[in-house]
Amino acid sequence: MTPAQRPLAYLTLWAAALVSTGASTQPLPASAPAGMPPGPPPGAAAPDGPPGGPPGMPPMMAPEPLTRIALAIDEAHVHRGAVARVQARSVTPEGGRQVRIVGTADQVNGLVVQGRARFTLADSTIDLAGKGKNDFAGIAAGALAKDDAALTLRRVTIVTRGIVSSAVTATDRSTLHVQHARLVAMGGAAPSGYVRRIGPGMMEPPTPLGIVGTARTTLVMGSAHATYDRCHIEADGWGAMSTDAARGATLVVNDSRIVVRRSGYGAYADNGASVTLNRSVLDVATFGGVIAGQATLAMNDVTSLSRGNTVMIHSVMGSGTELATLTLEGGALASTNAAILVKSANADITIKRTRLRADNGDLLLAVVNDDTHRSRAAAGVAVPGTRAHLRQTRLQGNVLNLDTERALAVAFVDSTLEGRIHEATVSLDERSRWIATADSKVTLAAPFDLARVDARSGVTIEAAAGNSGAPRGRHALPGGGTLLVQ
Repeated sequence: MTPAQRPLAYLTLWAAALVSTGASTQPLPASAPAGMPPGPPPGAAAPDGPPGGPPGMPPMMAPEPLTRIALAIDEAHVHRGAVARVQARSVTPEGGRQVRIVGTADQVNGLVVQGRARFTLADSTIDLAGKGKNDFAGIAAGALAKDDAALTLRRVTIVTRGIVSSAVTATDRSTLHVQHARLVAMGGAAPSGYVRRIGPGMMEPPTPLGIVGTARTTLVMGSAHATYDRCHIEADGWGAMSTDAARGATLVVNDSRIVVRRSGYGAYADNGASVTLNRSVLDVATFGGVIAGQATLAMNDVTSLSRGNTVMIHSVMGSGTELATLTLEGGALASTNAAILVKSANADITIKRTRLRADNGDLLLAVVNDDTHRSRAAAGVAVPGTRAHLRQTRLQGNVLNLDTERALAVAFVDSTLEGRIHEATVSLDERSRWIATADSKVTLAAPFDLARVDARSGVTIEAAAGNSGAPRGRHALPGGGTLLVQ
């Protein structure tokens, strides 16, 4: 296996029972402790997502309160803490303008909006330089929406410079709307004595994910809903737009620029989450997007440049039957390695009117994840595998299935592919065409027409007839290649 094919993945483990906060509407100084998210306990069915935590998830941690808050808002109160410098002309429970918060101490939150507050912060700046402790609990977030609160950030700049200090976090059942903002998380050095772990309290990505960094710029958890419009979101490492411990969480990014400088992902759709990127630009070090388990990622009219993969799909510590959904529509997506990398996962992939390019030539690559925690179905349980739908698109590159545990099917609808296909089932409608550029091995499926297939000179396509009705035997193709149907 080439370096471009080498598995890189890991799930930022599904810690659905470990996300922050319970409700509190009391005037603070201290927020309510972190605790169970809304929804059923681990192992039970969630109303907006798949069943609860998979076997092997990390043990529960004790709730963690937010005790150091510069500006705390609930529906009836405003509290200014002495933990950071706060400059503001006027702040009410409904909103504030021209606020400046500067904090240098560790574990300080800039703005916390909680209870049932409806709060808008505009034309303001939050700058935090202290270390965080647990981003699942929202500790050291620049702005945090929790409980049933609704927070709007408009023309706000938030920069954090500490380990696991996110710029913006939304959790519980909160609603977040960010407009024309600049959000940056630089991360920072780990505290002495830190021991690598998975789940709440982790201060760097799990090793098998193959990325480094110490802060996620934005984070959506529980059943929170976050929307970003015309923003600049930047991460030094780890990730820019993250979801975690999701119970139906949604993240929508419109007309924004997402930058990941050293290592990490642009957007992460965690198990139970839905992420949509519209008309946005990504410039990322490792992954444009990641899907973990049963989650959804849509990229509509996105321009993306990734020095790794455009999208990586994986699943660990699950049942083995979870199905990821990926939709790429319009846009121009370029990557150094395989455009779409599927690692021991099931996926439903739609590519429609998209310019997709991979420098190594592989558009879709399915492999067995080398992570020992990869999801495996129980004996005798059928798994969906990967289904790729090509619609109204013209592509050049390879579709390769090296995953010996899952099947791959490719359905052409008004589409053309020039490239190799290996160990996949292929169907082509009357407006589609496949030109094999290297020896290929496929199973044919209806709809199929021999006239829809060609191969370059010296190239052989070995095909099982399947249910295609294709005539068995050796067929000379117009391009000089051969189709051998058995």
